[in-house]
Amino acid sequence: MEPDKLGRFKEYGEFILRKIDSVPQYPSKEEDWVPASLDDCLLRLRSAAQKTVDLATSPVKIGVMGEFSSGKTLLLGSLIGYADALPVSENPTTGNVTAIHIIPQDDFTTTQLSNFTVEYLSHEGVHECLRFMLGEANKRTTAAGLPPIPVSKLNSGTDIIGWCEEAWNSSNNLELRYLLRELVLFLRAYQAYGEVMCGGHYQIDAITAREGLQLVEQPMAIQTLKFEDLPPAHIRLPSPPQRLPTKLLQNSFPLIRRVDIDVKISREIWDFADAAKFILIDFPGLGAANSGARDTFLSLRELAEVQTILVLLNGKSPGSDRANKIFTMMQQQRPGQDLKDLILVGVGRFDQLPLDSEGGERELDHLIEDSHLEEETVLQKLKVLQTTIDGAAAFTTQKDRIVLLSPLLGLAELAKRSSKVKAGSPEFLANLDYPDYLDRSKRLQQKWELLSERLIESNTRSYLGRQLGYFSQDGGLSKLRELIQTHVATHGLKQLHEDTKRAADVVSQQQDHLKDIIDEIHEQGIPTGDSPAFIELRFVVESLDKIYRNFQKDIGKEPLKDRRGVVVSDVVKDELTFRILNWNQWTLLFNKANNGAIALAESKGAAGKLFDRGNRVNTSLPTKSDDFYPVFEKTVKEVEDFARDRIQQAVVDLLSQLSNYIAPEREQLQAFFHSEMEQEIEEKFGFEDADLFYKLLLGCDPNEWKEAIIAEISSKDKTVAPEIIFPLARQDDKHNVGQIFDWAPEKSQGLPRSSNHQLLVLRLRDEITASASLHLVQYVSEVNQQINYELEGILDQIIPSLQNLSKKETLLRYLAAGELPSEIQIPTWLQIISEMAAVSPSDDLDLR
Repeated sequence: MEPDKLGRFKEYGEFILRKIDSVPQYPSKEEDWVPASLDDCLLRLRSAAQKTVDLATSPVKIGVMGEFSSGKTLLLGSLIGYADALPVSENPTTGNVTAIHIIPQDDFTTTQLSNFTVEYLSHEGVHECLRFMLGEANKRTTAAGLPPIPVSKLNSGTDIIGWCEEAWNSSNNLELRYLLRELVLFLRAYQAYGEVMCGGHYQIDAITAREGLQLVEQPMAIQTLKFEDLPPAHIRLPSPPQRLPTKLLQNSFPLIRRVDIDVKISREIWDFADAAKFILIDFPGLGAANSGARDTFLSLRELAEVQTILVLLNGKSPGSDRANKIFTMMQQQRPGQDLKDLILVGVGRFDQLPLDSEGGERELDHLIEDSHLEEETVLQKLKVLQTTIDGAAAFTTQKDRIVLLSPLLGLAELAKRSSKVKAGSPEFLANLDYPDYLDRSKRLQQKWELLSERLIESNTRSYLGRQLGYFSQDGGLSKLRELIQTHVATHGLKQLHEDTKRAADVVSQQQDHLKDIIDEIHEQGIPTGDSPAFIELRFVVESLDKIYRNFQKDIGKEPLKDRRGVVVSDVVKDELTFRILNWNQWTLLFNKANNGAIALAESKGAAGKLFDRGNRVNTSLPTKSDDFYPVFEKTVKEVEDFARDRIQQAVVDLLSQLSNYIAPEREQLQAFFHSEMEQEIEEKFGFEDADLFYKLLLGCDPNEWKEAIIAEISSKDKTVAPEIIFPLARQDDKHNVGQIFDWAPEKSQGLPRSSNHQLLVLRLRDEITASASLHLVQYVSEVNQQINYELEGILDQIIPSLQNLSKKETLLRYLAAGELPSEIQIPTWLQIISEMAAVSPSDDLDLR
């Protein structure tokens, strides 16, 4: 049901946006009685409606967050089947948000990346990011014992850089200097490129992405670094670039909001059959001492838009408090929401779990030898495993959402499946094949598998046994893929609906504010609403327009049908077949058949005297093709008349159905006016408005169209010529005789004859039926096309007239009230915002 609900919110938001587009950008400049607050309200309403539409049309977003060096980027590479597909950097200050759009492929082929799109922060986004960074800088400044940031004095980027230099020279605090350097680089990038690149989108190729999205690592000896040794300002860019070369991408990197990538993945690697659509969003690694404040800002900003979160912990160093800090940041970003219900947990680098402090692999070997092994025993003996599981469980409400992972083992498994499908770049695969590279990981994988078997033997429902089993198969990747798809289907779509509903609630709040402003206008004596009769009349006209537009859209999608819903061409075909099957000729021939052969004999004796009536009744057997033509001609003419009658009746039925469908609108319109008003309207408003009124009258009752349509199709009717469509050879000027059948006495004795005359008769009947059917169905189809053409022509007159009439407010008011309106008129845009303020997601919206 979530997709249907999302569709309602989409219509709601689009309705608001369409109405706002019909209103002046700054209504306060239209009239002196319009409060300036209306301009701001409409801007906020547009923003909220756009966000509602964006969420309602978005796939489920899965945010992937983790501690720095938890193997997150490699995990994403293993999920999509190519280890180093995404730019990997060991520098924690160079993170970027990456959105992975997955496109399934049927063939078992190497994963392909394409359509790299770099999106830059808008000017507003830059200012938000700057405020966030200054807030973080203020915290670190205070922690370093320096005075708070003099925000009131920092009125430009130059002022901020000047303060950064002053703070740099006043303290060599490590964390403060990391942030000061980041601030300077961010501002210098904005000063050089912001004016022409902010808010832009650029397509780049894979090579530019790989080289340009990995920056040169900054000097780590930052405490001894002089401020003037920081990277200098860039040359200001005078105009937007047509493309992004590697150097410009690197220099403008701080201003990047997100990188979007299309990833084509074989279903053999990840089968998305029947799965809801989703995108993976890779957040920059957080938790390192010098992780960027910009990275944190971008991550938290994007986090507000995700429905599922995959948190990756570092199995190499379990128990770290970095993950808890990340969770706290996430929870602060979504207050009042149970974040744990959105989270899946992966323990990365589980093959590097530090077992050495607990006796190394020997303790694991001892546990494997225990034939009655219990989970409690394993966790008591392997404290580091207990710490790992407990740490993961703290993030989620359900243990079955935890997966133990080793991306390297999963990629090694994929690499074994096919030599043609590459699991990574040549450099990565060379490392994977290097002697002893994965020996310890594979050895532990086998031991974890044995431990899993022992646990499941003791208890088939062992949670730890199952988790270790998933890990031993392919490093846990198959289980993680399954978890992602399941969570998207059961929780992600539900969460997307809740997120969209929250956005729609903001729209509703702005509508309430808009109502207050409309009331304020009304209190000044300005009319803000119309009479109920006028509102009803305009609604009926617009409703009629909508019905006809939908009807016109469906014209030609289906063939003409009778009142039973049966296609007319099928009715005609059935009638033709029935008539041909009942020809007397077939009965005569089949009665003369004996063991398949037809023998002709004249009636002699008393029978001949009794039943011979001369030429009044044709009881002679057909022996040549011309004998079938008279009955063929008669049948074709009769069925053609039958088809013509059925077509005309179908037109009547179709227009009658349409007329019944618009009966409520017709009754409402008839309450306002009558046909004699046309002359009055022409005198008061002119011929053009009178013509609109006339077309409105015609639009009220489609039954009025039938005579014109039937007359038009009759005038263009092309009859079927039996002599042309007769499928058998006939006697003509060039041929003395047509086809002679095998059972005819005059058949040349020297020619071979078929021994099965009955089969020939059946084939003959089928051939005649098929030829006549083909041409009569074609006849019905051509008339059907002509009917569609006539309906299109009528609607092309009526629909624009209805749309024009709905804009003729003076005429509508006259029709509604029976008199000319007063001189005080309501501005159209004020009526529009009144409609906008009243609509809700549950309304039946006209989304023209």
